[in-house]
Amino acid sequence: MISGIPAVRFLSPKQGAGRRIATLFVAAALGLSMPAAANAKTYLVNGILSATAIGYGFKNLKKKIPRATLFNNMFGGEGSIRRTIVQDIRKRHAANPEEQFTLAGISSGANVILQVASDVAKDGIPIFYLGIVESSGGALPANVQNADNFICSRKGPLCTMAPVRGANTIQINTSHIDMGDSPIVHNKVISMAR
Repeated sequence: MISGIPAVRFLSPKQGAGRRIATLFVAAALGLSMPAAANAKTYLVNGILSATAIGYGFKNLKKKIPRATLFNNMFGGEGSIRRTIVQDIRKRHAANPEEQFTLAGISSGANVILQVASDVAKDGIPIFYLGIVESSGGALPANVQNADNFICSRKGPLCTMAPVRGANTIQINTSHIDMGDSPIVHNKVISMAR
């Protein structure tokens, strides 16, 4: 009981949107505050081989960042994924200009996140962090605040070892496919996840 007001049971979002809305209404009527929604978003984009039996991409990383959105990149799907993320970032930024965005991509997924950052740069939307894993290379757009370019430390099948101008290069002693499950990549992306 709060100052003569009966106790209110606050429900979790898992218990249904209708109940959550009712709870928010009751809390507002009582002058109580509820925790604000997260002011951050993380997007993970797999490469083409990540969707096959030989690859896992960021499947295990997604388990460590439950609020992140994971996109499985199939051959030819890069444009659709890019448009979806760009639209979501624009919508979220319009609703909350203070929200921060983190993007991580592996292989062709890394190329997608570089393009997404470039697309939203035209709107003046900042990107807090890019985790670029074995991309085709390029340069960071000016709106990216922090970036790591993870590459294979030695030549191997599929290893691009391509530089990304403006990004911090981190060499990892593993294969292109295993890079998506590297503890070094995971720890860095998790530490920067918004």
